[in-house]
Amino acid sequence: MSSSQARKTQAAPAPTGCDNAQRSSPRLLEITMPDDSVSQARIFEPDNGPTRETKPYRTKQKLSPHSATGDGDKPLVIIWPGFGMGARYFDPMGRELARRGYLVASGELRGQGSSTAKATRKHTWGYHHLASQDFPITIKTVKKDLGLANNYPTVFLCHSLGGQIAPLFFTRKEATELNVQGFLAVGTGSPYYPGYSGLVRRKLRIGTIIIKAIVTIFGYQPAGKLDLTGYGRQAKHVMLEWIRFSRSNQQRGLLGEDRDYDDAKNGVTFPVLLTRFHTDQDCTRKAAEHLAAGLPNADVTIEEYPKRLGHNRWAREPQIIAERLEKFVGTLSSP
Repeated sequence: MSSSQARKTQAAPAPTGCDNAQRSSPRLLEITMPDDSVSQARIFEPDNGPTRETKPYRTKQKLSPHSATGDGDKPLVIIWPGFGMGARYFDPMGRELARRGYLVASGELRGQGSSTAKATRKHTWGYHHLASQDFPITIKTVKKDLGLANNYPTVFLCHSLGGQIAPLFFTRKEATELNVQGFLAVGTGSPYYPGYSGLVRRKLRIGTIIIKAIVTIFGYQPAGKLDLTGYGRQAKHVMLEWIRFSRSNQQRGLLGEDRDYDDAKNGVTFPVLLTRFHTDQDCTRKAAEHLAAGLPNADVTIEEYPKRLGHNRWAREPQIIAERLEKFVGTLSSP
């Protein structure tokens, strides 16, 4: 396996006609995963915030949501997208958080967005690989690039699948070593079918049987007409583990796992904020509750917002979640 490497490229200019914050383009950071695939992180740095010369984090310092002054008061924010989502979609959120003084990196999960990983019959991966490799390698590479110590305070902003992987990551020692203090998730719930009703529930009950047959035959989930979820080409075991999750609300028996993740999640005590917009049919209130049930000792809060931003649109209209993230950060302090 190769070690993680970073290669920087220049992002294309944003459309004109916006203010300076909206015109600012992220800096792109390419991150090599152990299978030699390359995932992309999009880096947003505030004009008045922490820079490459940021001082090492003072471990007894209380985090607070006031304007950044370059003294390391604000944590690094890592955005984790969901199924079929690339980091680029979250650029408005990255810009908004940078405007508020945060260092932000939008990561990508293997096989999603611009990731070069291609699922085949012989090349597969699952939830364990995302939690034990993609998450820590991305965080370490981003911090190295920004000149931050590994223990610089970090919080996650997760969407959908990203928020299903995060609890697994929090069972690992890297969560503590990298000083990841909690996560806010939007549209993240368990796909456990009793959390849904009507057509969505029928799709989870019947559609998953068809999807399981497809990935068993092909050795991966192909894109095109056989892509019942609309997520594009996906690794066999990501899909099989998602299907098992939808049937049992359990995340055990993962490909290559080095622990019983469901048992290990009992030890997770990090703050977790699960949010959803009321028009989000892909993440119901019960779905969020089922995900929370797998974290019995974590400090979990579930909130719902009335604005009609559905499952994805909130990332393009970022003010509500950016403001809530600031309040969430204000409740955190270092271990």
